[in-house]
Amino acid sequence: MHRGLQAEIQRIVLLTLFLLIFGFMNGYLLLTLLVGGGLYMLWTFSHISKLYDWLDRGCSGLPPEAGGVWGDMGDSLYRMQKRNERAKQSRRSLSDRVRNITGALADGILTLSADRVLEWWNPAAEQLLGLKKSDRGQSIINLVRDPRFVAFIQNQTLNSPLELTSPEDPTKTLLFTAAEFGDGDVILVAQDITRLRNLEQMRQDFVANISHELRTPLTVLSGYTETLQDSLQNGDNDLPSHWKKALDQMQQQTDRMNALANDLVMLSQLESTREPAPSEPIQIAPLLQQISEDARIIAADNYKVELECAEAMVLNGDMKELYSAFSNLVFNAIKHNPAGTTVQIKSYATDSANFIEVSDDGNGIDPKHISRLTERFYRVDQSRASSTGGTGLGLAIVKHVLMHHGGTLSITTTLSKGSCFSCRFPILKP
Repeated sequence: MHRGLQAEIQRIVLLTLFLLIFGFMNGYLLLTLLVGGGLYMLWTFSHISKLYDWLDRGCSGLPPEAGGVWGDMGDSLYRMQKRNERAKQSRRSLSDRVRNITGALADGILTLSADRVLEWWNPAAEQLLGLKKSDRGQSIINLVRDPRFVAFIQNQTLNSPLELTSPEDPTKTLLFTAAEFGDGDVILVAQDITRLRNLEQMRQDFVANISHELRTPLTVLSGYTETLQDSLQNGDNDLPSHWKKALDQMQQQTDRMNALANDLVMLSQLESTREPAPSEPIQIAPLLQQISEDARIIAADNYKVELECAEAMVLNGDMKELYSAFSNLVFNAIKHNPAGTTVQIKSYATDSANFIEVSDDGNGIDPKHISRLTERFYRVDQSRASSTGGTGLGLAIVKHVLMHHGGTLSITTTLSKGSCFSCRFPILKP
């Protein structure tokens, strides 16, 4: 029991005893109790009135002096007021700190209600999207009208970022990401990736230009090398016979450089293309049969190439790109496995997707390399760089071809047991 309440009870008990004794002594017991009780009530009401006045003043200053219950109540309210003030100050400081942090960010941050109405944004968002104070309470769709953005922000999952030209400055490229919080509210982040895209474009242009520039001198070198090799084979006495090995190596390396230039050009084209692949229907069975025949020529009698193909399978896309992707997987299986390996090419369909798989029972790949296999020039075994004649771009080309066609690549492998490269193409519902 609180001390104030104990003191108040003691006060009432003592007052009651005093009034009883005084009433017995003067012979007016009931009147004494009524008058004494009334005076006590008036005294109590005066304390209540003072407490109400203090509350009406917003609890400014110290609470009124009082004892017992009313003193305890005043002290408790005063302590609660101080705690609330400290909590408000803490929230105000945190709010100011968050405002300062978001104000210093280069990325635009916006908060939207569940129905996509603008509630708040930082200065960077104001600059990137051209927002004004009067836009508060407006739907974001009324301010950024691009149909791609409308589809993005109305999507329930909000899990795919969107890249768009800034509505305020056409020279800028923005990357939008969004996530839900609270009761369906949305936080939208607009990031200026103009410099990143410019650097990427410069890299792509450089790769494309240097690849094209390499082709002319390589063609000349290849032509002269082939001419000299033909002269040696025809018994031309003007050429020393010991040149044969050097010319063969020159031709081999020239062919390799040509393959590298061709792969760089194709990869550059794939990376710079943002439009979906052409929707030309491609019969997969003849395509895989051609690849398997080409693979058997490369494999000779050292490898076994098997084909299991769904005859009716059709993919919409670009024939050259699909041939490049699937042939890269098949030729890699031959190049990077020992003689005697069986390479299986298989196509099949499910209700939701078409699959083309290339598997082998060869060396397998250490799982630690899987995440990096599709990087440009990444090699599991650097010592194989010259022995296989590969460019290190095959799987990068495969990845970009599949992305261009809306497909995905998955890799499963076990050391000493083989690998499986599976290409998945989702079936779009009409």
